[in-house]
Amino acid sequence: MGLVLADRKELETLLKAAAKDPKVATTIAGRMVPGQGDAKEFAYGLLAGMVIGSFMASFEARNSRQPDRDETADILSIVMSRMPTLRKAIMKHLEMR
Repeated sequence: MGLVLADRKELETLLKAAAKDPKVATTIAGRMVPGQGDAKEFAYGLLAGMVIGSFMASFEARNSRQPDRDETADILSIVMSRMPTLRKAIMKHLEMR
């Protein structure tokens, strides 16, 4: 069956908010990545994880269960489609510093 419309909208809202302000992820990445690491890549993964984690917590609180297979596929598909936007936002934020 997949995600209901309200869940899709919530996930899209979280992704848009993350793309508008990637400051938290880039700041954490800058502090945590060792000198030989890549802060951009770390921030990219961290931001994606923060969005997915936030959505999953909200989903579980609302539905008293974890997403099923179809819902998980929808979540991952939506996040994957927005990852280029998140990457651009991180790169832009890091260039401005």
